[in-house]
Amino acid sequence: METAASHWVKDKIVLCPTSDTEWLPMHPDYPADIFTSCLTTPIQIALRWFVRRNHHSMGSLNPEAVDAIPGQANDRKTPLGELNWIFTAVTDSIAWNVLPKPLFQRLFRQDLLVASMFRNFLLADRILRSLNCTPVSYPPLPPGIADHPLWQAWDLACETCLFGLLKDGILGNH
Repeated sequence: METAASHWVKDKIVLCPTSDTEWLPMHPDYPADIFTSCLTTPIQIALRWFVRRNHHSMGSLNPEAVDAIPGQANDRKTPLGELNWIFTAVTDSIAWNVLPKPLFQRLFRQDLLVASMFRNFLLADRILRSLNCTPVSYPPLPPGIADHPLWQAWDLACETCLFGLLKDGILGNH
């Protein structure tokens, strides 16, 4: 029985927005379910969070304007597609850097859907920790993902893209 239970648990993946003693954050500047937004629309929630966290550089941009970024997530020749590609590269690199190699292979290379969910979970970890929540997963991820230095590359990509779109008149507070 113990061996069967061990095998059953080993093959399961669980993603939770908070620890068992916490509540989901309710913040008027974000969607009602921040965790689900991170898992399903990571670029949009990441950009909204970035704009709100960077008042000095993004103060003139309404956070809702990020919904008007042109392109398709699967077309790298568009701003949205380029951001999606960079997001994938950054989150994969963070995972490669912090996870044991067998766990990285299992979570980020064996199944496209699992890889996508865990990439987005890394973002959820970053955003929810900034809102004083502690996301939990099984298998557990090591600490420090939310503060990994590679997030700075993502922040730079966000800022560069948004400034370019503002300069070109594509984004703004219309």
